[in-house]
Amino acid sequence: MTRFRDELHLIAAQAPEVDLAERAVRGARRRKAATFGSGLASLVAAAITATVLVTAPGGGAALTSGEIEYALPASGVAPAAYAYYDFCGREWDHRQNAQTFAGQECAQWRLVTSTGGSFRMPEALSVYTEQVPKNYLNTGGPLAISSDGKRVAYYSHEDQKFAVRDLADGRIWLTPQTVTRETTVKSGMTLVLSPDGRFLGPMGRTSTVVDMETGQVTDIPAGWRVRRIGNGGSPVVVTDGKDRLGLFKDGKVTPLNQTSQEVSELSPDGRTLAYLDGRELKGDTVTRDFDAIVTLDVTTGKVLSRAEFTDIPAGFRFPRIGGWRSPTEVMLSDVLRDMSWGGKKDGMPTLGDATYTIDVSTGRIRKLAEYTYKAWNGDLILPGF
Repeated sequence: MTRFRDELHLIAAQAPEVDLAERAVRGARRRKAATFGSGLASLVAAAITATVLVTAPGGGAALTSGEIEYALPASGVAPAAYAYYDFCGREWDHRQNAQTFAGQECAQWRLVTSTGGSFRMPEALSVYTEQVPKNYLNTGGPLAISSDGKRVAYYSHEDQKFAVRDLADGRIWLTPQTVTRETTVKSGMTLVLSPDGRFLGPMGRTSTVVDMETGQVTDIPAGWRVRRIGNGGSPVVVTDGKDRLGLFKDGKVTPLNQTSQEVSELSPDGRTLAYLDGRELKGDTVTRDFDAIVTLDVTTGKVLSRAEFTDIPAGFRFPRIGGWRSPTEVMLSDVLRDMSWGGKKDGMPTLGDATYTIDVSTGRIRKLAEYTYKAWNGDLILPGF
């Protein structure tokens, strides 16, 4: 079950007849957990210009990226606000033109900082140009941003290893394991990064936890995969193929007797986990989506609170969950659905995400900002998701 299918089924059930395949394309990478990322932007000639506009709920512009011309500097980069790619602003068809994006600067991940700087990341694998009808993932290379925005994790196609980069001092740590690009593409690899950016959980058919500063690798038992990693590398929350949650410790997994596709980062003290609840499925069809948030003490397995959503903003339908914004609030995000899908006659579509907070004690949801961009397809990554 993927988020892509979730969106298709729910939109199909609740919206008029439209071409839903393109509309939901961005959800394909958002597989079974909030940590599984997204992208965007534009091209015309040698000078590439892309604008990603971030607006507050009132509509005022909060951040606009300028011309994207330079690769990420060696050091001195401000914390990341988000990262994106957009297939060069061109229409993308895995059956015909995927290979044409190979080696294109405009197809690279772009990192936008909290101070408004925009930089290409040529070292990070972005779009999968190998895609053909028989090998089709509708996804891009994995990337994650620590919740404080200070570190970025990605797949280094030159080193054939996963990497974590400190944006301020420029240090780069590589995983001890070599993972071929072919394996990365076939497995649809995703990355889980601890809030402090030190511990990385590469996840494909198998899963590990890597201390990027020491190189120590801890294997996760078969059948379980990393979902969240606490600061300092502990605790480690894992999930099985049926979204059942467990706590990994001392080489063993203790089931937590809770199930969810959307699990928050661990609280700063490492004890509290929030997850979204209420989803119901019939086969691969979502018949009822998340409508409540639950907090759990992972050290004891005890449920601490449960609150149904309240004050739900218009357009809020398919939430993902991120990190803690305060002791009582957790970040949510959602794909914007009031987007332009006029097709070629009306120009390029506007895509985007919106961010929210939810109070874990009351369930009150409050909108924070919108991220919009012009592109036919793309992917966007926010810190902590």
